[in-house]
Amino acid sequence: MLSNKLMISACAAAMLTATSATPARAQTLDARTEFTFNQSVELPNVTLPPGTYIFRFVDATTGRKVMQVQAKDASNKTYGMFLTISAQRPKPSDEAELRFLETPAGQPAAIKTWWYPGNTIGREFIYPKEQARRLAQATNQPVLATKAEDVPVEQMQTADLTYVSPSGQETPVTDEQLVEAAASTPPVGATSAGAAAAPAQEGTMARARLPKTSTPFAAIGLIGLISLLGATALRFRA
Repeated sequence: MLSNKLMISACAAAMLTATSATPARAQTLDARTEFTFNQSVELPNVTLPPGTYIFRFVDATTGRKVMQVQAKDASNKTYGMFLTISAQRPKPSDEAELRFLETPAGQPAAIKTWWYPGNTIGREFIYPKEQARRLAQATNQPVLATKAEDVPVEQMQTADLTYVSPSGQETPVTDEQLVEAAASTPPVGATSAGAAAAPAQEGTMARARLPKTSTPFAAIGLIGLISLLGATALRFRA
């Protein structure tokens, strides 16, 4: 389990990150992390008061994973089950991170993405349309939202998504597009020209092959030499 402390200013920067209070440990099955806020923080349809919270996955799906946010106190109150989609970054962090939308002074910082230590694939939160429109205008940044105004909970897994711009324009986006973008990004440490082999993906094995000679003449010559020596030996015996 990770314990992270986050100090949020009145105007949270878009790239504000959490600093880990303890060394990173092996990833748990639910990828849980802990964050402590000294000010209110906004999530889809809810505002978290100052305190310490546990972020963890509650499903094993590969698409829109559900992240639970729960208070780490005597109440153990669950503040929400939030749908997320994959997000990509070029390099992993050594610590768990939250990144925020830049909100004006006096407004709660809005969480945009969550990142687990050592991973280049994180999760981006899906906001309701009305809330996304308000945040996009206030922060001057695009916000991921459902395309429809009001989407029932049971339809969130398959609802169409869009990025709402500060001007109100929308750019449709699909989970397939995000997966393709992540898959087309070279792993950290790999070269774009392919001169160095990319690291093997988790759960796969690298296959090694012996080099082949350019022509078969060397093998033919060796066979001929062996035959000649055999004939000479038979002649001496005779």
